[in-house]
Amino acid sequence: MKSSGDNNTMLQQDLEGENEAIRRYVERIQEAEELNLFHLAQQLRQILATEQEHAMDLEEALGT
Repeated sequence: MKSSGDNNTMLQQDLEGENEAIRRYVERIQEAEELNLFHLAQQLRQILATEQEHAMDLEEALGT
């Protein structure tokens, strides 16, 4: 786990974590659909949407 005393660095690290989580959720959704676990895929999509909102908030805070 990374840490920093600089606010921008902390926000950037958080954004990197969110982007990694987004990538993993996309993979899990694809896997769930391949296994015909559509209810699970839908639940994962809802979580993915929340993670994407977090990433957008962090990007806004960083001014990117």
